[in-house]
Amino acid sequence: MSTMIEQIQQKVIDYWRQVLDDPDVEIGPDSNLIDDLALSSLEIFVSLMDMERNYGIRIPERCLRRMTTPRGAAEVIAQSLSQKGDAHEPRQ
Repeated sequence: MSTMIEQIQQKVIDYWRQVLDDPDVEIGPDSNLIDDLALSSLEIFVSLMDMERNYGIRIPERCLRRMTTPRGAAEVIAQSLSQKGDAHEPRQ
């Protein structure tokens, strides 16, 4: 499962680079959306909605606090996908 999480984590990092509109921004697995990347609450909310839509999942509210880093987001997405029983590829 760690490979799946790493793949999702990279997709999350790439997505947040797009949100920041800076392909060279340093984003690591434990970069914090607010403290390190200075994303606004609106940007975070939209990104979480995009992840739900792209992966065809529903992220439980109780899991949102874990989604403040790429690693945390990837773990929550992987968990939601495994509970749903789907592959880990996002929808296009």
